Amino acid sequence: MKSNFYKASSLFVLASLVSLSVVAQTLKLADIFTNDMVIQADKEIKVWGKAEPNTPIKVSLGNKSTSVKSDQEGKWKAILPKMKYGGPHTLEVNGKEKRSFTNVMVGEVWFCAGQSNMRWFVRDAKNPKEEIAAANHSNIRFFTVPLSGSEFPQEHFTQKTKWEVCTPKSVAQKTAVGYYFGRELQEKLKGVAIGLIDISYGGASISTFMDAETVKNSKSIQGIKKRNKNFLAAYERQMDEWRKDTSKRPPHYPEQYLGSFCYNDMYHPIIPFSVRGTIWYQGETNEGEPDPYVIWFGEYIEMMRDHFENEEMPFYYVQLAGFAGTKGSEMKYPSWATFRLAQAKCLKYENTGMATAYDLGEPNEIHPKNKQEVGRRLSLLALRDTYGKKVIAQGPTYKSYKVNGDKVVLEFSNVAKRLVSTTATSSVKGFMYEITPGTYEAVEAKIIGKNKVELPLKAATLYYSYENYAAIDLYNSERLPVYPFKVAIKPSL
Repeated sequence: MKSNFYKASSLFVLASLVSLSVVAQTLKLADIFTNDMVIQADKEIKVWGKAEPNTPIKVSLGNKSTSVKSDQEGKWKAILPKMKYGGPHTLEVNGKEKRSFTNVMVGEVWFCAGQSNMRWFVRDAKNPKEEIAAANHSNIRFFTVPLSGSEFPQEHFTQKTKWEVCTPKSVAQKTAVGYYFGRELQEKLKGVAIGLIDISYGGASISTFMDAETVKNSKSIQGIKKRNKNFLAAYERQMDEWRKDTSKRPPHYPEQYLGSFCYNDMYHPIIPFSVRGTIWYQGETNEGEPDPYVIWFGEYIEMMRDHFENEEMPFYYVQLAGFAGTKGSEMKYPSWATFRLAQAKCLKYENTGMATAYDLGEPNEIHPKNKQEVGRRLSLLALRDTYGKKVIAQGPTYKSYKVNGDKVVLEFSNVAKRLVSTTATSSVKGFMYEITPGTYEAVEAKIIGKNKVELPLKAATLYYSYENYAAIDLYNSERLPVYPFKVAIKPSL
């Protein structure tokens, strides 16, 4: 009898624990909500999740609170009023159960999006040992979205992830560009908490980050269809080979190249989380599609602003670094040079800015190590255009030209104090004329004033930095390089 009593008691306790466990799991929040998170300041705070149907839910953060009720499917979304910089706070969600998240800061949140040069880790970038050792920044927080893609939008990530405070232990495998961008912001914004959400995937095409509706309605849909078809065909060929010997590792499904796949798994689970803006380092995969890319980038921006309910969301992006190709397999000229000019056209979209990395490239390395300077240049754009700081945020840009006898004089804007050459002379290189289609001739040029460069006159299209990779020497006095450009020179002007 005693044995049966204890057995029955044990079963009762076990059943009670299981019951409590089930109940405890009925209140769920989106995966973006964890301890140590950063909430965007001065924007409505959206908190959402699932609970039992028709359940009252109270959400509070600091001294702000609101109450909602889950719908028939158990879905709920609460909107807290805007908050100023500060913390740490506790985010509490109360329904039939209670969920609490501690060490929550209100600050500045940015998406760090793109492909492998955005995903590139601090440990693999320039001066890793010194940078990692010095990375004690309690108010820089990382949220790294797991790499994944699928055919339909998902509510949760494929793997568990969380916000992490920046420490020497945590920073090593975090986005280097994002970290150096965030570090600059925190310093210039006087210690404000910075949240960096890494949504990047090596090799990703731009279309994989676009939702199905955006892809379907794209003005350049044929390019996306062609890419999908080619990558899926290649995958099937690889699978045919693998089936002949299944002891080998199966081929990788090309999710990061397929339209909407990474949007479904990497963006959709955190819509409509409030952020300040996006930094974007992507294009290597799309370099052979310069004209469609300009269209796709605009469509991507519009989609992002719509989904995240931020119609003025800034986008600061990286113009591709110099790269000649791997040794023995150099790229066809002028593929990347042409793509950089297409990237410059994307500045026509409102609230965008471009940080060139052309001069930071390495001839045979597609992942240049100097991510510190890439992050710094992106931060300059944000500091000037988003935060209203008085900084020199970009290098010289071509403004106009005048013919002076047998010379042409180019005028530049954004020179800071003046144009400078890194060779400490007035001579500069990187200029070439297209004499006949596809035939180029380099020309000598020299700085002749604060903001002018003189070179020989020819009735032809003049290019600057129109190489897949080349060293350059023309900067402004803030050591920001001249942006690549082209202009048709007419002797009659």
